[in-house]
Amino acid sequence: MNCTVRDFLLTIAWRFPWSRALSSSQPVILMYHGIPSQGNGTGFNATTFEQHIMFLEHHFKIVSPTSSKERRNSLEKIRVVLTFDDGFRNHAEVVAPILRRHHVPARFFVCSRHATPGKYLWFAYLEALERHFSGNGFYFGGEFINMSSDKRHGNMIRLRETLLNLEPHPAAMYEIIDDELPCLGDFVSAKDVSDHFAGMTEEQIGDLTSDRLFSLGIHTVDHPFLPKCASDEAQRQIFNNKIWIEQISNKPCNAIAYPAGRYNSEILELCRSLGLTAAYAQTPTLNADTDLEIPRIGIYSTSLPLVGFKVHWGNAIEPLRYLITGRL
Repeated sequence: MNCTVRDFLLTIAWRFPWSRALSSSQPVILMYHGIPSQGNGTGFNATTFEQHIMFLEHHFKIVSPTSSKERRNSLEKIRVVLTFDDGFRNHAEVVAPILRRHHVPARFFVCSRHATPGKYLWFAYLEALERHFSGNGFYFGGEFINMSSDKRHGNMIRLRETLLNLEPHPAAMYEIIDDELPCLGDFVSAKDVSDHFAGMTEEQIGDLTSDRLFSLGIHTVDHPFLPKCASDEAQRQIFNNKIWIEQISNKPCNAIAYPAGRYNSEILELCRSLGLTAAYAQTPTLNADTDLEIPRIGIYSTSLPLVGFKVHWGNAIEPLRYLITGRL
């Protein structure tokens, strides 16, 4: 469908006055990821992100994550909570200044691993490898990985699946990335590393948490798929990240966002045992604990009509959640 036609239809779907009364009475929680200053291949950059903030301010009411359980009157503006996953450096250097300029609150879910210089989250490394590696290929496990333009994407998909299937997860995967695959710093410029792939420093994280607009949440040490982890590793991933955040912020940290939205009943029980009071998923799958399966809606497109549609209908009609919370 032509994007102009699509955006027109999406706008019709939420701009009529009656749509507000039919939408969610609880705040709609939006999930963003990295927002580089110069764009990341999907169109997001500082300019388009600020357009999102102004759009949300105009049409909705952005509220603090602490207000996520409050209900609105059906005629009031829909309330929106902003969350940001992973803890990329651009959250401190791009996102936070824009939010401060507009006095907008947000919660940042931060991984520990990439606060260390030269360490990267596994999916950020693979994105960098696919986008920036300039050679014809490299050897992995005795096999030549062809990185020519017609083979690159397919081979990267296979490499990703190979890494994710290694055990123990995620330690074996990171051992390969650190010791056997090309070093990210050898094929990505320092500027691009900082803007796209590096994590916030501890100093930057401390600066965020000192601002009353912002709060921090757990996102694990290494961003594994938690259900793939052994039970002791899953506990380490959550607990060590929690303690690390609390040491930096000097504040309790009792909220988590499950990496990639993946969890199961064992992970829910682990979160309870660690005293966590809020856990953010994407689409709830167990419906066993509303406090530990809080739905969120991912924002992956710069389209403002699509954002408006997602805010209005993402929490209102259950069958639509499976469409809307995907990478639309």
